[in-house]
Amino acid sequence: MQNEIINPYADNPITEEKRLHGSRRVISKFLLESYQNKIHATMYKYMEVGVLRAFTEKRKKGSIVDHFIRAVALSLKETPDLNATYDGEIHRLYKNINISYAVSTERGLVTPVIKNADNISFEEFYASRKKLVALVMEWKHEKKDITGGTFTISNLGNFGIDLFSAIINPPQVAILGMARISRQNITWDLNEKPVIKELLPISLTYDHSVIDGSGTAEFLRILQNKINNPENLWDNI
Repeated sequence: MQNEIINPYADNPITEEKRLHGSRRVISKFLLESYQNKIHATMYKYMEVGVLRAFTEKRKKGSIVDHFIRAVALSLKETPDLNATYDGEIHRLYKNINISYAVSTERGLVTPVIKNADNISFEEFYASRKKLVALVMEWKHEKKDITGGTFTISNLGNFGIDLFSAIINPPQVAILGMARISRQNITWDLNEKPVIKELLPISLTYDHSVIDGSGTAEFLRILQNKINNPENLWDNI
């Protein structure tokens, strides 16, 4: 009797049992691999996006998300340790910056890849992202459309999320989470009065096995500078 295993749910009727299959099973395996093989650490920051929003409204081309992804890609050029993969043995840094952009579909989360996101024109970028999102939403994408990413962005702002920590997309070494933009009366200088700022909360989760906090903080500093100067994001906008 002492070794008898008691089921704590025995008196709670089961309404349904679901066995994972298809894309949901694949996602589950990837997440388990990520947590088992990567040392997750997360850094949070409010990105000031007032200038970027004004730029977007003036240009009338693309959304804040489009320009923000471009800023991330350009920032990765200056912090190549994050544009990389790690397989437990080798930390591989890549020349091309291929952004995996997470999209929620009826069959689960899919991450289509925007290739060379740092050096294609705005028209190429916009057309590529629009096409890829449409393909995965209709489940018509091919393997080449969702592989080869070197850095992932997950955007839950449209779902009304204020802040979250994302899980690294293996074998990549980092993932950036975007939440919803808000206006806050705030200051970063205790000697100044608070003013209204438009803030985009982001999280940057990185593999501490190969990335240090100082390198991650430098990436965020560069990214803020990029979105403060959006006129420099595109050569031919």
